[in-house]
Amino acid sequence: MTGLLLVCAAGYALSALHTVLSLSYGPVAASLWIAGGLALAAVLALCTALYIKNRKRPSRPIPATAAFAAAPLAARLMTSRTGWRVVALGGIAVLGTIIGRQLFTGGADEDDLDV
Repeated sequence: MTGLLLVCAAGYALSALHTVLSLSYGPVAASLWIAGGLALAAVLALCTALYIKNRKRPSRPIPATAAFAAAPLAARLMTSRTGWRVVALGGIAVLGTIIGRQLFTGGADEDDLDV
């Protein structure tokens, strides 16, 4: 609701500015001044968006990423009705998946590779 009121207030302010400029410079020049100001605001918004998009993002913690990759295997082992030996072997497999993912990816996430 506040955003809508802000947009309406900005439109009303632009209309008032157009009226003041048209009294001083004429209606065509007033329209050109308003259009130029809006074009400048659009270019500044585009530059800001490109800067934010190309900023280096902080990487996710490696244990969280590896645990997310090993979660389906761990869930499958938790729901199975097997003996403790199979659960222990599954735990070792999950731990191996986590360690192997850390070793073979070199600690880099997919997000870090986007340049």
